Amino acid sequence: MRSRSVVLPATASLLPVPRIDAARVGGAEHSPIARDPAEARRAPAEVRHAPAEARLAPAGVGAIPAEVVHVFAAGLYLAVGNSEGPRGTGRRLLPIMGPDALVLPFGVSVPQLDSTHLATLRAGTIARVIPAVSPMRLGSHPPIFEHHVPSPRWIGFPDFALHIVRTHRPLRVKTQPWKGIDPTTLAALAGHLRPGLSDLGSRAGDLASALLDEDVAATEAGVQALIGAGPGSTPSGDDALSGIALALRSTGRNPPLDLLSRTVEPIDLAQATPALSAALIRAAVAGHCVPEVAAAIEAAHTLLTTHRREPPPRSAAFATPAAGFPAVLSPLDRIGHSSGHDLFTGFLAALTALTCSRPMRPGVSRSLSPPRPPTAATICIRGGDGPRTPTQHSSKGTHPCHAH
Repeated sequence: MRSRSVVLPATASLLPVPRIDAARVGGAEHSPIARDPAEARRAPAEVRHAPAEARLAPAGVGAIPAEVVHVFAAGLYLAVGNSEGPRGTGRRLLPIMGPDALVLPFGVSVPQLDSTHLATLRAGTIARVIPAVSPMRLGSHPPIFEHHVPSPRWIGFPDFALHIVRTHRPLRVKTQPWKGIDPTTLAALAGHLRPGLSDLGSRAGDLASALLDEDVAATEAGVQALIGAGPGSTPSGDDALSGIALALRSTGRNPPLDLLSRTVEPIDLAQATPALSAALIRAAVAGHCVPEVAAAIEAAHTLLTTHRREPPPRSAAFATPAAGFPAVLSPLDRIGHSSGHDLFTGFLAALTALTCSRPMRPGVSRSLSPPRPPTAATICIRGGDGPRTPTQHSSKGTHPCHAH
């Protein structure tokens, strides 16, 4: 059995993986039912079902059916489970990440996964997931699926297999004081962001202000204005929403964060946006993010809270505000075409709203008040290029985001 000859150790996150809508994996190009016709001709139906189950799983162990829905340079997405109807809502989207992949808060990390393994896979490749024998327990068998879905121990592909040997706790943003934020430096940093939507800063600013005012109606409108806005597997609006959630947690604003959680919870995110993005929103509301975002938040905290104190020594890393910009922006450049900048547009919108926030007027009903027009807390998009010209982000355009 070839899959037994190549068995790679893997590590699973403790977070649940998302429910998958077969048509919303991460854009039409990632969906097995919307593949390019030329590729479909290269992969006829008999090839999809050719591997025998015995080659995909250890002998004598029951298996859950799975299918590769997208292969990228550093990993793949696996749809696990049986479909419950034409939209495939009975399956779960399981990211499998190689050493060079962005480390998502959920999924399976495989340090030894490389291009030779990925070259054996394509959209439609059949796989098998072997569940753990005993029930899931925190810290034992990896509970990466929801409670009613068996936890995996072994994932078999036609030419190799993954043995899940341990779990890991995903990174969580820490709460820390953000006292004395310098609004000038904040505006200058926001001016270097290049989000994927021209009005993303304005939308994010509206939602951030509504949350800090605990305005229920405006919060609902602001969330709806962001979810699913923009193209791709993680639309710009979703990333900005995640950035707002992370900012509220990082600054310790629990009531606004609770309001955001209550607003997002009843929304059927699997229908509103791609499954990957929906899971990242829920992870962000819980405080989880990728390591690059955590690094950018730490750098922003140092940058924005240092210059309101005594001037640092000339040799310090953040001797001037501009000197600290690369420490914030460089990690964001490594996240997709514009996702890192989209997320931080939301993060900085929340910080901007915090610096401009004021107590709500007595007698104003938070549950009945209509959506408010943009305020001074709104981050708006203006024309003009900043001094930085990243090469990775061709889809971001050239309109930096400024706070005013």
